[in-house]
This record gives sequence, structure tokens and C-alpha cells, in this order.
Amino acid sequence: MRVQPVNQPPPASAIRLVGTVRWLLPLALAVLAVVIEWGEHVATKEETMTPAFFGEVFLFAVVGPVAVAITLRWVARILDGYRTTAMSLETMNRSLEGMVAERTGHLEAATRQLADANAELARANAELRQLDRMKSEFVSLVSHQLRAPLTNINGALEIVAQDADRLPASSQRTLQILTLESQRLSHLIQTILDVSRIEAGRLTLRLGPVALEPILARACAAAREGDPERRLELDVQATLPPAWADEVLVEEVVRNLVENAVHYSATGTPVTITAQAVEAGIEIAVADHGPGVPPDEQSQIFRSFYRLGETDSAAKGYGLGLYFADKLVRAQGGTVTVASPIWDDLTEPGARFALTLPVAAEEPDEPGAVS
Repeated sequence: MRVQPVNQPPPASAIRLVGTVRWLLPLALAVLAVVIEWGEHVATKEETMTPAFFGEVFLFAVVGPVAVAITLRWVARILDGYRTTAMSLETMNRSLEGMVAERTGHLEAATRQLADANAELARANAELRQLDRMKSEFVSLVSHQLRAPLTNINGALEIVAQDADRLPASSQRTLQILTLESQRLSHLIQTILDVSRIEAGRLTLRLGPVALEPILARACAAAREGDPERRLELDVQATLPPAWADEVLVEEVVRNLVENAVHYSATGTPVTITAQAVEAGIEIAVADHGPGVPPDEQSQIFRSFYRLGETDSAAKGYGLGLYFADKLVRAQGGTVTVASPIWDDLTEPGARFALTLPVAAEEPDEPGAVS
């Protein structure tokens, strides 16, 4: 930017000319006034030098030229000040132009760097998206390829289990272990496939009215099969309305939460499952007496493959249960939250996971695919 003065500053020669004129013009006016008065009163009329003559001479030859001299000096000072100000503005203009040019150069360089960084970020983002798609496709392919042999293995184990009584005790224990591990692997593969479908937006929901008490009862029964000594406390509100959800997926979510509570708490401690109507809909809560969830990890536990502590000594699992539960519940218009600690116990403060689902009467959304 450039600050332009209103007019061009007067040249130095003009200021010097005014300085010269402010002396010569009054002197010339004084001489001219004396000559005119002398010719008018003395030379022409042959009058004597009367007081009127001297008065006119003083007025026109002294007062007038002095007034002109003062005026011209004032004008000269104004012109000199104006020239000084104009030169200062010109110096400031040059300084500002230099600063603007420098800053403009820096801004252009920063803009180019930002554009390059944005382009690099866009390329990296595109590569990450491509890698994510490749990862999902690979996981889906591997999971599908594993399902067929696992189905055959499970079928063979079921056939062998029919004659398990004829086997030695050690072989029966081995058969039970194989059956449980095969079922666990089948469950893991199904979960990975479901997660892949969720991430790809291809998991279709079949929403409808769902009675929650039978689902909770089946989840408790499944948990007792894995841990017969576990005490599970089920409390369902007597007038609980049906939820608007996918029955199969809701049961899967509830089982994940119950299994998570069982894994992270000692066998001798109870796990409490409650279901009640709340202002936001229907709340299903699972509370345990485990080590709890540290505050700095509560915002991370719903990430895929995240486990508390992220150490080799962490409880068994793959870090997909809570991620899967959160995705599915959100797709059905609900939420999943965690609260910890919930008990006044420093060693076993416990945690409470609560999922909220819409009431069936509301029918919030049409069935669709998870996105």
C-alpha cells in the first residue's frame, strides 16, 4: 500500500522565491507609496509636508508593506512545513512499500508451503483410505475363507461329542476345550465380519419391536455357561415397554457387555444387569465389581482393538466388543456410555456400561444399512 499526499509538495525553488519576495515586495511597495504621495502632495500641488502627508506616507509606505511582509513570511512558513510533511510522508511511503513487499513475499511463501502441505495431506489421506479399503477387503476375505473349515470342524466336533461318553476322561476334557475354542474362534470371525460390514456400510438392520427381558435372560444364561460360579443379578422393570431395535444385534450387544463385565471382574463378585424406562428411552445397564475404567481411558475404550491397559497382562479379548456395541447401538438410534468408579472400593471400583434404545412406539427410523 502507498499513502499519497493530497498535492505534490512545492519545490525548494518556490519556497526560496517566496523568501526573497517577502523582503523585496514590501520594500518596493514602500518606495512606490512614498513616490506616489510625494508626487501627489508636493510635486504637483506644491504643498508643504503636512501631517496628512506624513499620515498617508506612514499608512501606505510602512503599515501596508509590513503587513504584506508578515503575510508572506506566514505563507513561507506554511509552505516549508507542508514540504517537510510531504517529504516525511514520502519516506514513510517507501518504508511501508518495503514492509508490504517483504510481508507479501513471506505470505506468498507461506501460502505455497500451505498448498504443498495440503496437497501432501490429501495424498496421504487418499493412501490411508486405500489402505483402509484394502484392510477391510483382506479381513473380509480371510474371515470368509476361515468360516468354511471352521464349520466343518464344528460339525466334526458335534459328531464326536455324541459319543463322548465312550472316550477317556482326558479325551473328554480335550474335546470340551476344542469345542469351546472352536466356538470362540467362530464368534470372533463373525464379529470381525460384522465389523467389516459396519465400516463398509453394508450391515442391514431389521428394526422392529423387541421384548428385552428374554434377551437379557439368554445373555445371563450364556454367561453362566462360561462361568458357572458367577452370580448374575437380573432386574427388569415390570412395565418395561418394547424397544425399537434389531433383536439379533441387540442380543449380541448385551452379550458383549455381559461377557466384558465377567472378564474384568473376579468370579466371586456379582454382575448386575438392569433394564428400565428412562426419559431418553429404554436403558440397559451392566455393572460389575472389577478394576474399573480409568478416566483417561474412558474416551478410548470404544475404539476398535483397544483393551484396557494395552498390556500383555490385560484381560483376554480382542478389543472389538465395545467398538462393535457402540457402532450397532448408534446405528439403531441409541447410545452407549460408561461410568467408573461406581463403588466405594479402591481395589474394585467397578464400571457401569449403559446402552439406551428408543421405545418401540416412537419408531424413529426405517430399517436400513449401518453407515
